[in-house]
Amino acid sequence: MPGPATIDHLVIRARDLESGSAYVADALGIDLAAGGAHPAMGTHNRVTGIGDAYLEVIAVDPEAAAPERARWFGLDELADDAPPRLHAWIARVDEPVETPETGPALTLSRGDLSWRVTVRDDGHLPYDDAGPALIAWDGSAPAPPQSGARLISLIAVHPQPQPLRDALAAIDLAAPVSVQEGAEPAVVAAFDTSDGPRLMTSTGVDLDVITERQAALDLFHTTWRLLDRDDRVAAHNAAMIACAEASLWHWRRVGAPTQWAIGEWQCSRVHAVLGDGPRALEHAERCLEIAEADRVDDFVPASAHEALSRAYAVLGDMDAAREQRNLAYRLAIELDDEDRDVIEHDLGTIPIPLG
Repeated sequence: MPGPATIDHLVIRARDLESGSAYVADALGIDLAAGGAHPAMGTHNRVTGIGDAYLEVIAVDPEAAAPERARWFGLDELADDAPPRLHAWIARVDEPVETPETGPALTLSRGDLSWRVTVRDDGHLPYDDAGPALIAWDGSAPAPPQSGARLISLIAVHPQPQPLRDALAAIDLAAPVSVQEGAEPAVVAAFDTSDGPRLMTSTGVDLDVITERQAALDLFHTTWRLLDRDDRVAAHNAAMIACAEASLWHWRRVGAPTQWAIGEWQCSRVHAVLGDGPRALEHAERCLEIAEADRVDDFVPASAHEALSRAYAVLGDMDAAREQRNLAYRLAIELDDEDRDVIEHDLGTIPIPLG
């Protein structure tokens, strides 16, 4: 059975590698390493690592012969005065599945690398360039030097988003991706960099607050769907962490203290489920700090103590786990019926022995 898909890389489309590299340096504060040429497409690239994925600047290679087909990424249609921009994302799969949207899977190579990738005959990406091409590497995937920037999430926007959602579900995408409805197809990438949060958009238009809030919500719910799966493999676990952290990242930009606290609480739950007591405790402590320092919804302090109890149970400190559980129960008494039931249910799932 094929494993889950992940994000392989992002593509910056440019008229030439120099302008594309300058755009990345300005947007993210990072440099790119030399890549290579793609004779079958008449293109060349530069690359850099962005965490578990990599980023590629691609342009027409002036030294290469023109291919007998449309170049990928719509490079043949790029206007002479078009600025470099984020253009596409590529999903890594075990085996590319050919559909009318993805186009056929081509076998390509560059130096020691060889791969199969879906490329539509018109050179465009699926779902009006909002969806990913699919790539399967023969052997190890490239691992460019890390740049210091880290991909946090992707937002894919389309006027009719459900077919794209269905396509990503069909490849079991395990990645922090939010698919949303919008007037025009677009892709947005969020990054952590040494200079703080940064965004790249395919339209050149800044990300609006409503779309970013929806991304935070989508990633929160994706985390829960992953938590509820009983067939998780390592890639799902990694995606669960990434989605919870990405949801919190976005809430930190466009949310309020209650959302910050719940984001920390969810991160704590994820790490507790995965058996990482220290990280679960770290996030639970941050949740409580926010609850004590800011005005938050009434259920948040009880949730913070529930998270602390769960983290201590994972760490094997049952006395501390019982103490925090009791504090959560006492706070839950004051809540309305619905919130109290949720807290008490969560407390009942913490593995604390009698005694």
